[in-house]
Amino acid sequence: MLKLATAFGILLLIPTLAISGEPLEVILLHSESSPTEWTKSFASGLEEGLESIAEVHQEFLGQEDMDEDDFDTVFHQLLQAHRTPLAVVTDGRIAFAFARKYGQELFPDAPVIFCSIPRPAPYILSSCKNCTGLPVEYSIQAVVDLIFNLRPETQTVVGIADGTTQGKARMEAVTKAMCPYMDRAQLIFPGHETGDEAGLDLDGLSTVLSSIPSRGVTLFLGFSEDREGEPVLDESMAATLKTRISSPTFVLDDAFMGTGIVGGLMISGKTVGLDAARLVDRILHGANVQEMLPQPVHSELILDGKALARFGISAPDKATIVNPPEVVAEAENAIPANAAGWGVGIILCVGLFFLFRRYKP
Repeated sequence: MLKLATAFGILLLIPTLAISGEPLEVILLHSESSPTEWTKSFASGLEEGLESIAEVHQEFLGQEDMDEDDFDTVFHQLLQAHRTPLAVVTDGRIAFAFARKYGQELFPDAPVIFCSIPRPAPYILSSCKNCTGLPVEYSIQAVVDLIFNLRPETQTVVGIADGTTQGKARMEAVTKAMCPYMDRAQLIFPGHETGDEAGLDLDGLSTVLSSIPSRGVTLFLGFSEDREGEPVLDESMAATLKTRISSPTFVLDDAFMGTGIVGGLMISGKTVGLDAARLVDRILHGANVQEMLPQPVHSELILDGKALARFGISAPDKATIVNPPEVVAEAENAIPANAAGWGVGIILCVGLFFLFRRYKP
């Protein structure tokens, strides 16, 4: 009852703060050590959705290499800052774990909105009394179907995944989704095949990406750690994709757009941020977080225009096209090359006509 009374008091205080000009704040916790294309896109959507409702303060916690000492350091930094956010938005597994562990001490009255992760286990949700969120839901079958719709000549699908629990689950889902196509194409997972089960490091991944057969495609399922269990930073992964991609590459989210990937049915960081802002707005207007069921975020068809042009793929009408190919504009007074060619041909024909008439016996 005391917690409910405190929360109710905070909700009553919010309009007063807004009227008095006191800035409201939303803390956005990232499971990254520094900004990436995904975090920028996420924050952009959150800020756009909030508009002037609240300011967004971002904290970068680190990736899988975070240990207890690192968590404690961030905890004490936030504790000394004495922040009282309207809500805490977590981006990824590490951020949600941090909020669950330290939330009651850092921001005891702030609801937590989890994002960028699948739906947590029921026991986790039941232990997080003041939580709701936006679990991501991928349709691996739809992704595989899209590959063969866009490139029906595909004969090899090369799945790229790490050895994490999530990576293994996604490989199983792809194997099942490929069943209707196994009479026309093969599926391989480098580093996870019989006799080749050691996994991949970045060098091995680079070799795989640059040696896909001409009628093959790459299905990138995520690569957050190498075969030694060492974390792979998004910056390193982006550089590898940008320099080594040799085939149409499909992904599950837009973290690496602009590196040469084709795209696909993916989760958009900006869309997740916008949806999180809507939840914050509902909380601001008195919604009870404990009664707000998690609302899944579904995939969108987003394709890279330059990558489509590079691999000769036509985009469906319903797709969102980003990074369109550059179009070289012709000068207003310039004569098109084909028109000039026809003009020269006509002049030659007329000249030959008069020449033959002149010398006709």
